[in-house]
Formats: sequence, structure tokens, C-alpha cells
Amino acid sequence: MDRREAIRKATLAMGGTLSAPVMAGLLKGCTPQQSTPDWVPQFLTAEQGALVAAIAEIIIPATDTPGAKDVGVPEYIDQMLMDVFPAEDKEHFRQGLIDFTNQVQAKHNKAFVDCNEEVQNQLLMGLAEKAKDVPPQPGTKRPFFSMMKELTIVGFFTSEAGATQVLEYIEIPGRYDGCVPLEGKAWAIS
Repeated sequence: MDRREAIRKATLAMGGTLSAPVMAGLLKGCTPQQSTPDWVPQFLTAEQGALVAAIAEIIIPATDTPGAKDVGVPEYIDQMLMDVFPAEDKEHFRQGLIDFTNQVQAKHNKAFVDCNEEVQNQLLMGLAEKAKDVPPQPGTKRPFFSMMKELTIVGFFTSEAGATQVLEYIEIPGRYDGCVPLEGKAWAIS
């Protein structure tokens, strides 16, 4: 499967649309790298990085295939926010993390990552329900959870493990090259 096919499948998984910043990141050639235990977020704070990692792992947990954290989705999200997203969207995402953190703290008197699995799932289902009720309209900001879910899914399915172990992958015409910069002349297929 080539990058274009992976993008198409990820787009279909997202309901047919990808946001402009995520599409720009894909065209730039950004794909997740293997997760490292000593990862330090560049855009997010350490606490926000841990929260993003926990949410991403709930969205795509490790099963018989790697989960979101295993393939570097938190690092991918941090990189996309740092390098690709416009300042307004970066701050909207960051504010969504802050608001969610404050809501969890007020309701459960602890951080999301310290809550048990059942509470975490309930909290994210609540966010998903709220996000579902906000129809996309020009000029309005997408809900934080919609942005988080989109980045998680695209990050996962453009990783080598997501593209080769989860999606149908046939190594024709060649090997998997996940992060290929699109510079120079464009290639045409006849």
C-alpha cells in the first residue's frame, strides 16, 4: 500500500474528511517514529504529553497488534502541533487539553491518567458524544476530541505497523517508505 492509499483509508475511517493541517502534515511526509521511553514533548508539557498518550492508547489500544503508544502516536501528535498546525489551532488543542484536565480534576479529584480504566472510558465517551453533537461549520473550531481522534487515527495508520500489520499491505511495487519528503518534481503514474 502506498502513502496515497493509506491516506485514503485513514480519511474513510475519519468519515471522509481530514483537516487541512493534518493533510498538510501527511503531504509533508510526517509519520510516527517508534516510541521511545525517554521521549520529551516539544510543544506539549510533560503532563499534556502523558495525557495525549493515555487518550491515544484508549482510542487505539494494543491488542495482537501494536497500540497508539507503541508506534509513536503521541510523538507524532506533538510533532504535528509543533511543525504543522497554525498557531490558532495549536492553542485550541492545548486549551482543549487544559479544559479536559480541569473537568476531570473537578469531577474525580485526580488526573485522567490516575483514573481507572472504566472512568477513563466514560470520560472519553462523554467527550465523543459532545463532539458528535457539534456539526462542522466554516469558521468554527472543531471540538478538542475530534482533533485528538483524527491525529491519533492518522498517526497510527501512517505508521509502519498501522500500514503493514493492521491495514491490508501488499509490497507491490516496493517496500514501505513511511517518511518520504515530497520535494522536486511530482511523480506521475500512467
